[in-house]
Parts: sequence; C-alpha cells; structure tokens
Amino acid sequence: MRSHGGSATLVATAMSRKPKISTDGGPALSSNPFASLAGALGDVPPGEAPAPSEASEATNAPDDPAVSLRGKKIVVRREKKGRGGKTATMVEGLELPPPQLEMMARQLRKTLGCGAHVEDATLVVGGAQTTRVRDWLVEQGANRVVIGN
Repeated sequence: MRSHGGSATLVATAMSRKPKISTDGGPALSSNPFASLAGALGDVPPGEAPAPSEASEATNAPDDPAVSLRGKKIVVRREKKGRGGKTATMVEGLELPPPQLEMMARQLRKTLGCGAHVEDATLVVGGAQTTRVRDWLVEQGANRVVIGN
C-alpha cells in the first residue's frame, strides 16, 4: 500500500474503565432506603395467612394414582380424526380430577418420551402408542385396560 505523506502512527488510547464492584459481601449499605417510611407507616399488623389455592389442593391429592385406577375400565384407542392426518392415542375412562390427569400426562411424557396432554377428561398421547400406554397403565395399577381399534 502506498502511504500519502508522513508516517502513519497508530496512537493507542487507553480507554478508561469503571472499577469492578466486588460481590464478595463488602461493606454494608451506609443508609437504609426504607428508614423514612417506618415512621410514616407506624406499626403494620401482621397479615392473614393466604387462602389455600387450587395448586396447593392438588398437592394434597393422593400421590398414588394406582389406588384410583383399580377396578375402572380404561379404554386405549388410536384416532386420526381432527388431527391433520396424524395418529394419536386416546386414553378414556380414567375419571380423575384435572390436576391428577395433568400429572399422569407429565409422567407419560417422561416415561414414554412422547407428547401427551389432556383434552376434556381424555389423555391424548402423540403417535400410535396403544401397547406402550397399556403396559404403562398396568404398571401404574390399572387392571382393566382395553385396547380399542
């Protein structure tokens, strides 16, 4: 390359950086930002305990789904209707509350490695998984599992 005139010197300017703030539990804050509010509010009475929500009620449900599956006729069938030509495995007859159905769908997803969700009172598993779902239900304690079409 050709140089135009004098020598090209590169001047490196040191960029000034802010010092890093230590995160190792340095000195305490010098002032409390809420100190002025304490006098304005006075003594605040303790609040009431929060009401139990639906999520906490779901945790009070029995952890053993096998107890609720015994003696029920559970139908496992394949279906393509309304699914864009894709096959889905439907599990009907569980008669469980929605939180337990969601829990079963989550367990099915983990165990079988496939998609599963709840539609109304039916478990829907992605793909033609009738025998795998039947075997899983028997392991969970169901004793009347019927495979449909």
